[in-house]
Amino acid sequence: LCGSFTGDDPDVYADPACRTYPAFRTRGARRELEALADHLVAAKRPALVVGGGANHSQAGDAVEQAAQWLAAPVVSTISGQGILADTHPLAMGVIGDNGFHPHALRAVEESDALLYIGCKMGSVSTINWTFPSQNDSRKILQIDLNPEMLGNNTCNTLSVAGDARLVLEDLVTLLRGRCGQRSQSPWMKELNRQRSEFWQTAGTTLANTDQPLSPLQVITALNRHLDGPSVVIADAGTPTPYITRYLRLAHKESRFLIPRAYGGLGYAIPAVTGAHYARPDARLVGLFGDGSLGMSAGELETLSRLNIPAVLIHFNNAAFGWIKALQKLHCNARYMSVDFNANHPAMVAEGFGVPAVTVETTDQLTAGLQKAFTASGPFFLDIKTAPESEEIPPVYSWMKAAAAANESET
Repeated sequence: LCGSFTGDDPDVYADPACRTYPAFRTRGARRELEALADHLVAAKRPALVVGGGANHSQAGDAVEQAAQWLAAPVVSTISGQGILADTHPLAMGVIGDNGFHPHALRAVEESDALLYIGCKMGSVSTINWTFPSQNDSRKILQIDLNPEMLGNNTCNTLSVAGDARLVLEDLVTLLRGRCGQRSQSPWMKELNRQRSEFWQTAGTTLANTDQPLSPLQVITALNRHLDGPSVVIADAGTPTPYITRYLRLAHKESRFLIPRAYGGLGYAIPAVTGAHYARPDARLVGLFGDGSLGMSAGELETLSRLNIPAVLIHFNNAAFGWIKALQKLHCNARYMSVDFNANHPAMVAEGFGVPAVTVETTDQLTAGLQKAFTASGPFFLDIKTAPESEEIPPVYSWMKAAAAANESET
């Protein structure tokens, strides 16, 4: 269609409410809300689990208010990541199979009431429905916009259908009428101590000069450039467990986006274009592996032509790394059709008009990121990293399988 649409055409209807998303919010039923508040007030160790639905609902402020009133830890699924700034004292990190935080798993496992918010409790966040362990005394509480998701994967103590933000706002009002604001418990302080130790250890990785670089080193170095508003967009595959475990978004307006569900590849490069027009105030970062680059390399031309100021980070392990790691774990390292020969992605980026450098050392990584973040347009970093088959990433089920294999060998 050519031409402009003014909204005056009587044959074309556009509801003004649909200018924002979500367009039509629904509140939770009063009876369920009151029961929800009662369960949380009675709990000694409540914990909040936020999923992608909470982010879609823009429920961050309401999540923070509820968590602060209860002095409760907040953990997230991968798609719920970023609901609170990662430096927030109640933000315990990511749960599940892919890129988990040990202190986040502990918070959920030791809780006596779990409030799932916009979270479908799928196979990844529950580690194939084995987490948390069965505990008949633990209350399972769920808020979801879609009634079909309520109790779909668990036996809920209580289900509340409604928009995450509105339900939480009403819940906070009820909580304030039932109890005073709680101070941090010894349990919460212990979780924060464990969290602090985790990040201190992670922060020492840049001192390692081994080659090839670890993806952990890449994310640790990247974090130093993300103090301001940022939108970090990742592909599925190699980047996922390292980003979800080690990325730290300190600014309240920062966001993390990643394609979940089927985990389709080729998302990050074109997505930074849309993110630029949606969030011109934010610094854009796209992270992707070899498979994703192969699927959407042509979009580098779009970024160049539009001069989108995006930092593009390619995790180059010269393989379909995720598949190769699975072949090592489950096929006795019999590799088939996963390794590449000719591999010069920086030249490909330059061919599309995007400045690029190849990174192999920590010094080159530091210099490359500095150059990328000061560029006025797109900048491509081709970073040589260790494949998952050599360094098992923080995937819970893989680490468990590798540990079992090592025990059997001894």
